[in-house]
Amino acid sequence: MSLVLAQLRALLCDVHRDEAGAVESAQIFAWIVVTVIAIMALGALMQALGVDVINWVRDQIGI
Repeated sequence: MSLVLAQLRALLCDVHRDEAGAVESAQIFAWIVVTVIAIMALGALMQALGVDVINWVRDQIGI
């Protein structure tokens, strides 16, 4: 009987640890999503500004 209680106690402790890990995993996943969105926004901004810069340089040198 004590073996069953020991296994149950170990199982409950593992569940508790998994819940704490789930919170950390969710935070890490959220940071990854925010980072990907920021990189995509910077890429779009650089692409839009790059076209403007290229057109400005072409206007300056008369091409």
